[in-house]
Amino acid sequence: LKQLPSVDLKDLMGKKVNTASLGFKGPVVISFWATWCSPCKKELNTIHELYTDWQAETGVTLVAVSIDDEKTKNSVSTYVNGKAWDFAVLLDPNGDFQ
Repeated sequence: LKQLPSVDLKDLMGKKVNTASLGFKGPVVISFWATWCSPCKKELNTIHELYTDWQAETGVTLVAVSIDDEKTKNSVSTYVNGKAWDFAVLLDPNGDFQ
């Protein structure tokens, strides 16, 4: 069993989340993305459309880790809420987890 490194990130509500304590069951996909990365957003929007089916078929959990920095991180919530993504989104503005 491989373990994630222990890094403190924040979720979209500002709550601290330690990556090592996420406690996933089954396969995990960690997708690093940013609001300024069009291919990243396209990929995550496509996954969003299929995510429920993927979860039912494979038990996969997706975590989208935003690497937006201090200048652009405030637009992450607005974007994610507008797209209604149903997977976890964490903020890594200093690149600690990346």
